[in-house]
Amino acid sequence: MLLEENNIALLYMPFQIKKVGKKYKLWNIKKKVYVKKEFNSKETAVSAGKNYMKYRNEKPYLKGNKILSK
Repeated sequence: MLLEENNIALLYMPFQIKKVGKKYKLWNIKKKVYVKKEFNSKETAVSAGKNYMKYRNEKPYLKGNKILSK
């Protein structure tokens, strides 16, 4: 989602954790595509999604099965 704040565009990429077969995948809500990596547990998917967001200098938090940015 693109936000305008003091003429600075802030871009954040929220994720949703989905179970596909026996594996877990991260669904990029903005791009509407899956991340290429598959995870064996929901906990590893959550921590990976948080790390992806931290790499982009976002502040992730978990709400249900979604990882959103503050």
